[in-house]
Amino acid sequence: MTRDILGLSDKAFYRKVFAVCLPIMLQQLLSTAMYMVDTIMIGGLGDIELAGVGAANQLAYLLDICLFGVTGGGSVFMAQYFGKKDLAGVRRTLGLCIVLAGACAALFVAVAQGFGGFCVGLFSEEAAVTARGVEYLSIASWGYLFKALVYPFGAVHKSTGHAKLPMLSGLAGLLVNMFLNYCLIFGNLGFPMLGVRGAAVATLIGSAVDCGTLLFFSFARDTAARAKWHELFDHVFANIRPFIAVSAPVLLDDSIWALGMLAQNAIYGKMGTDAFAAMMIVGTVDKLSFILLQGIGTAAAVVIGNTLGASGQDDAYVYGKRFLWLSALVGTLVAVLVCTLGVYVPYLYTNTTPATQALAADTTFVMGFALPLWALNFTIIVGILRSGGDTRAAAIIDLLPMWVISIPLSLLVGLYFKLPLPYIYACQHVASLVRLWFALRRTHRGEWARQLV
Repeated sequence: MTRDILGLSDKAFYRKVFAVCLPIMLQQLLSTAMYMVDTIMIGGLGDIELAGVGAANQLAYLLDICLFGVTGGGSVFMAQYFGKKDLAGVRRTLGLCIVLAGACAALFVAVAQGFGGFCVGLFSEEAAVTARGVEYLSIASWGYLFKALVYPFGAVHKSTGHAKLPMLSGLAGLLVNMFLNYCLIFGNLGFPMLGVRGAAVATLIGSAVDCGTLLFFSFARDTAARAKWHELFDHVFANIRPFIAVSAPVLLDDSIWALGMLAQNAIYGKMGTDAFAAMMIVGTVDKLSFILLQGIGTAAAVVIGNTLGASGQDDAYVYGKRFLWLSALVGTLVAVLVCTLGVYVPYLYTNTTPATQALAADTTFVMGFALPLWALNFTIIVGILRSGGDTRAAAIIDLLPMWVISIPLSLLVGLYFKLPLPYIYACQHVASLVRLWFALRRTHRGEWARQLV
């Protein structure tokens, strides 16, 4: 019966999944490796530096979520246009994503440069932590402008069957970042010892290399992104209404979700430097755990979107059910790995305090139990509901449990009852159960499968 549910005999389906999923997973692995190298190297400077850079990177995290929202809505259209073999539609959507992503990134650069101290201070009350964070942010934030190109071009490649190109550019950026981190943080190979500023310079240059490499591949090869200026921008706002109808809920969802996560991190920051530094370490395990889960969810969005664009509504229903079972199985497997092996990752940060390491290990164990829920919710909301344009329902299902259940519980448990970090992290995932119940009901009703182009 499981074989029938998973459709294991449908080799064409799994070839599509593998072709999309593997490059996305590798790209996520590279991104996580970059984050892990950064945190380990910066952690070598001490808890103050680790917490400062972690606080500064909250703004970058918010930008990433906003750009994911902008290009996520665009990906819905690009996937369906590509399934319909409408290359002009793909390129018009890419142009619109570039314009919106560029405006978003410019705003964040202005905030980082003008109000960096305020932004970092939201996550720590210690002057030393804030000073290190502002030092990092003043340099690294210029890299946000490169993200405004990386996200749209990465989205068009993933939606049109060239997902390995963002992976290759990410690898180039990772290698440069790692090398410069080694040289500039600690002053190796004759380079000056710049500490936190060295990490920021390495991040900035790594982002530039990632962007430059991706643009080179985009125009050097025969891809949907190989467009002339007029194909991208001459009629960039021609289809703005349907784009906004689908993308606005995605952007609103991801932006408010990011604000919720920042609120959670602010709660951790109010608990002290040990707790906030521990959460930066947990973030490493978090990212490693989500590599495969995000790959399946994103592959679902591409495969189902292409299928709907080709008028395959019945097939889209079948594929949606298969992806649900895949995400449940993989989420359970990853959860077992995290609970048995992932709990040892915090002890790699040898220059952090034992209290920080213990908090991070206990919180990682709690995270393991939440992974199957997260896998299912991500696949439904990002991979199924959004791919069919049911973005308004996806946003409501995503946001209400967070703001009505998760954040109030975290405030109560963390700042009022002052319980340890793992209890607060568990509260963050109570909402996942409620979210999953509504998400499954919406998926079962089938109203999400719509052809938009």
